[in-house]
Amino acid sequence: MSDAIGLTGPAQQFINDMTAVGAPARADGPRILYDVVAVGGALSGQTVTTGVSASEVQSWPMVPPHWIHLPDSVTFPATNMDDTDCQPGWKRHSRDFSYSDMSMPPALAWLRHVRGFISIAIPKAA
Repeated sequence: MSDAIGLTGPAQQFINDMTAVGAPARADGPRILYDVVAVGGALSGQTVTTGVSASEVQSWPMVPPHWIHLPDSVTFPATNMDDTDCQPGWKRHSRDFSYSDMSMPPALAWLRHVRGFISIAIPKAA
């Protein structure tokens, strides 16, 4: 259910910024979803849909999101997670991130952070 109507300026800016750095983003209810290609680990080379809560980007780009939404099939050795604002079959993972490298756009820094996190995913047990 993609619907961009009602997005705040910062949420729409997050979508625009992520799209500009190569991760086309879209509104999906209370979430903003985008696809990334894993650059390492168990998911290396795979496209992974991920996202953030739209409520978390209300101060974008001054304040980056904290939680990373991922399908349940993406697992980690240890992470703090819950299912707030998540669609069924998804969890959000708590990940500290601070944007301090002013030499790159904030969206590119966020994208690199997410790719780095996904690179430590482990294969889901059968």
